[in-house]
Amino acid sequence: MKIVDLYSPFIRILEASSSSMDLRAILAADEKLLTLKLMAEDWGLDLENALRWMRSPEYAPRKQLALGFLSTAHKVAAHVEGIFKSELPGEIRLSPSLMRFDGFARYDSGYHTVWFGVDHPDADKQYLEALMSHELSHVFRDHQPGVWAHLGKPLEKIKRAEYLDNTTALEHLVSEGLATLFSQVAFPGIPLHIHHYYFDEEMKWCLENFDLIDRAIRDTLKGDEDVWSFYGEDVVTPGSPSRTQYFWAARILSQWLPQRFPDLTFEQAVVEAHRLPAKEFDCF
Repeated sequence: MKIVDLYSPFIRILEASSSSMDLRAILAADEKLLTLKLMAEDWGLDLENALRWMRSPEYAPRKQLALGFLSTAHKVAAHVEGIFKSELPGEIRLSPSLMRFDGFARYDSGYHTVWFGVDHPDADKQYLEALMSHELSHVFRDHQPGVWAHLGKPLEKIKRAEYLDNTTALEHLVSEGLATLFSQVAFPGIPLHIHHYYFDEEMKWCLENFDLIDRAIRDTLKGDEDVWSFYGEDVVTPGSPSRTQYFWAARILSQWLPQRFPDLTFEQAVVEAHRLPAKEFDCF
């Protein structure tokens, strides 16, 4: 997968800029950064606060993390492609996070752009490794012909809007559950809570309250199917963390995969499951 370094030109311009130069001007100073500028404006990010952070002493460790990951990102991507035994299509944009985004994959017309915030305030090296493998899991799955075969057209003909419109609750659970398991397969030495992007206490809550999560999500699937609501905190019950649907789907899949693929290792089963359309996941 192609890797594009947006962080280096950004940090170079930032450090050479005057104190009066705002973040929009910095992002407009290099053609490579214009897409980041547009995204920041589209998301309505607080660019003044982000710039204060990046010009403060507390940003120094974030810069070192980012520069270190720039030198190893290609190894992480190659490791993932080695597990999938496939070169992934698209590009990874190693970018400043602007305090907001860490990583997300954007599909459009048979192509993926993975935005990756290498200086994210909550990240460390293990976090970035887990997150990149998670996002590349989405890339691999979305380029398996069987996953979108029900649309009856080649992948390159599926525009982003159609892709989003056809990402059902079931597909969301399958995709996020598999991605969460895949990062654990790719980097088994990373602690479980990092694969879920949780603090220790949040992971502990999920492990101790699986039955509450299970009941809440199954009730949702019987009702409005708005599993995306579980991105919020306090959705399962007061005190529940965000993204409990990731934890739930990964737990259900971890129990189902050995039954669905009894002759494969768990790693092989996780990879093979990426090729299945959502309708075949009767575990949900």
